[in-house]
Amino acid sequence: MLTADLLRARRRGDEVRPLWVDAESPAEQARAQALVSLFQAHVGQSRGALDDAIADLVGEDTDYLLHRGLAKLLFDRSEFETQSSLDPVELRRRVFERARAHHPVAQHAGDPLHPTTRAQVLADVAAELKLDASDVERALYADLDREQVLQTFEPIDAKALLQRYDVALAQAMLLRASSVTITIAPGDPKRYRQLFRFIKFYGLIHTATGDRRRGYEVTLDGPMSLFQLTSKYGLKLAEFLPALLLCEGWTLRARVLWGKERRQANFELTPAAGLRSHYPDRGVYVTEEERGLVERFEALESPWKIDRRTELVDLDGQGVLVPDLVFKNRDDGREALLELVGFWRKGYLASRLELLRAHGPKNLVLAVSKKLAGTREKLGELPGEVVLFSDVIRAKQVLEAVERVAVRP
Repeated sequence: MLTADLLRARRRGDEVRPLWVDAESPAEQARAQALVSLFQAHVGQSRGALDDAIADLVGEDTDYLLHRGLAKLLFDRSEFETQSSLDPVELRRRVFERARAHHPVAQHAGDPLHPTTRAQVLADVAAELKLDASDVERALYADLDREQVLQTFEPIDAKALLQRYDVALAQAMLLRASSVTITIAPGDPKRYRQLFRFIKFYGLIHTATGDRRRGYEVTLDGPMSLFQLTSKYGLKLAEFLPALLLCEGWTLRARVLWGKERRQANFELTPAAGLRSHYPDRGVYVTEEERGLVERFEALESPWKIDRRTELVDLDGQGVLVPDLVFKNRDDGREALLELVGFWRKGYLASRLELLRAHGPKNLVLAVSKKLAGTREKLGELPGEVVLFSDVIRAKQVLEAVERVAVRP
């Protein structure tokens, strides 16, 4: 992902537009391929050598930010390691203590006032450790960034790198967002469910209105609207964007804080921008809490099975409920829905509960974190059942709640 200093964008009036690259351009593909080849050629070499090679490649090119941005994405595909059989921190301690005993130490031989040289200090420490002085020299600063060695690099096609760069530009814009509104046209219900599940997976604070016939409008809090966890939440919002790109018929509008003065500006994104998601289109991710609950619930060997249908429950046009799990009784066909409440502010939780009181289904089980709810009494009267949890959702509690609220469809 791009850092703020690498964002290429231009403001016109109240609108900010990223400076996209042309992934079909032979010249841009050649530029990208040159960088990919450079990384491949430096596997096994130091990061400093790679940095110098990138600087030589960029030279006097005026598109410095583009080069550095592409390189940043390639660094994200790289793994660097400290290669030294010695602990550099401990080695430096030994060397500095030896040098202090002969302070001041001369850089070169021939100084009559300071006969002990740097080379002699390193040789003395090497003798203590029964090593060559050259080994000590190499290991002395092996843990610094420039000295770390490029261990592995995951190659990428030049065109795919350029496409990934454009997505990264849009992601960097969202890091500055105070609010995001996504309009989704009527379409495949499976895509709706996929999108809402991604929103919940990334823990985004959201509200949604609409229905399948009219489409939906989803409002997401931006990182700049929060008083804490802004960096972590902003990354989650940015990571969500490639999931949105898997959908069709959408428009994203964001209010962003732009420039040193952090003035409000608008950023709009639609499929017309041609951005390509690098996420595999394999349905939806599952949170750790949900995965753990499913495993523990199935281990109970109850008459209930877990069904992953693609249904959305319309809350009278005021919102939407996307059940994380649907429980169905094998014997009598009764069903219950479970929604796992993720990263909501307490104010959002309160408004969500108010919506469910008015329009929620009676066979709903809510799994709510105690960090948000505090106690069951604070939640007030609700449709269905509430299961509070700390870190792990207890399967037996869920089973008991499901038994109480389940109805025949």
